[in-house]
Amino acid sequence: MTIPTLARIAGASSLTLMLAACMDVAMTVDVTSQTEAEATMVTTMERDMYDLMMAQATEQDEEFCAEGELVESADTVECTLVRSGPFADLEFDGEEGEDPIIEEIGGGQVRVAFPTSDLTESLSEEIDPAQDAQMQAMIASIFEGHTITMTVSGGAITDTNMELAADGQSATFEIPFTDLFSPELDLPGEIYAVVQK
Repeated sequence: MTIPTLARIAGASSLTLMLAACMDVAMTVDVTSQTEAEATMVTTMERDMYDLMMAQATEQDEEFCAEGELVESADTVECTLVRSGPFADLEFDGEEGEDPIIEEIGGGQVRVAFPTSDLTESLSEEIDPAQDAQMQAMIASIFEGHTITMTVSGGAITDTNMELAADGQSATFEIPFTDLFSPELDLPGEIYAVVQK
């Protein structure tokens, strides 16, 4: 589930929305060379929400974690999906424009970007600015404490609009789910980091 994929949640049914609200999504892109990287996406869902989703699933629904490794515990269900190899092969959703953009930009530097424009546009169409305070409070309570986190690693970070780690070897950007459904949502057009290899 990449950032634009999450935009589709906004127009989904209330059940899907609640299920999504009980997820944490973390994507890490580790640049291993000037031409290859390893991308890991971990989706963690509360166990009761996973059980509810499975109970409501139909044959037409896409299977959760169909291509990843599923680890179940008493409290959570975690799906880990790993892709590695040449930049062009690191696809998660299989749709153009929905995956990180990774490119070698010269001087041994690799730029990793997570586009956010599709997400911002889709959510702005779904969110009613006049939504009453009770509805806003309900959404906030459902989504509270859950986040989408993006991390870039693999060498010295030379340029980024993400939060730089103290050692300068990685950068992270965290988006609380509550922010995604706020009328004041204000994300940069892309979240990016440049790695020196």
